[in-house]
This record gives sequence, structure tokens and C-alpha cells, in this order.
Amino acid sequence: MTKLTIERSFSAPIEKVWEGFTNADKLKKWWAPQGMESSYISVDLKKGGIFRYCHKGPDGKEFWGRGVYQTIEQPKFLSFIDTFSDSQGNPVPSSYYGMDGKEVVESLVEFKLTVANGITKMEMIGDNPHDDSILEDMKKGWNGMFDKLETLLKNE
Repeated sequence: MTKLTIERSFSAPIEKVWEGFTNADKLKKWWAPQGMESSYISVDLKKGGIFRYCHKGPDGKEFWGRGVYQTIEQPKFLSFIDTFSDSQGNPVPSSYYGMDGKEVVESLVEFKLTVANGITKMEMIGDNPHDDSILEDMKKGWNGMFDKLETLLKNE
């Protein structure tokens, strides 16, 4: 299966972009797909620490997830193992939320940040635990979130 790779550039210092990925108050403003909001975010930024989040749709339906931090190299690299969870943080299969998939799926998500000419470049590489048919939908979802991050960074 093909890994998901997204590259974006932000007109903000690397430290501000890093804070956007690691500060719960900042994450709450952008860490949800377009049309959804983050109703809950917690960050325990250490190796083995847990990043928990809840995406809430306009209909009130909630989708909980969690990431277990793997590598933290401030402000250049961040990775975590991402999975759906229940509201208590216990891993669950996507079928818990009415989607296909009866097994818990964990995927590694990595963010690499670099600076060139005053622009912070981000490269995200994520495992694609599904078949490649949903890669475009995954890209659309992530890019919608990164659009929100870009707006947040511009307005700070």
C-alpha cells in the first residue's frame, strides 16, 4: 500500500508551526477535517505520551482518536502512532464509528519541519492502512486541516 505524503509550506517561523502541532489550545483550532470541529484535545508531549482528540460533526456525532508519541525532536520532527479510540482513549476498530473494518488499525504519522528562505516546509508521511482507493480522500482530509493551520498561523 502506498504511504500518504503531503508537503506544505507555511509563512511562519518553525517554532510557531511546531507549537501548532504540540500545543493543545492551538491544535483545537485546526485539528479536524473541514466541516468538523475539535471538541476535545489533550497533549502529553513525551515519548510514549498520548495525544487525544475528538472530531465533532455538525450533526453532533463524535469521532475520537489518539496518537502515541514515538519521536519528538523539537522543532524539526514529530511522529505518533494514530488510531481510532473511544472517549476514554481505548483503541477501537473503525466499525465502532459505523465504518468498514473490524480490527484496530494503527498507523504511523510523521511530520518533518525544515526552514528555507524564511518559509517553514512541512512534509507529512503517513501509513495508509487501507487500499489505495481512499488515498485521495485522505489527502483531501489532511489538506483541509492544514488549510486551517495556515489560517491560524497567518492570524497570529
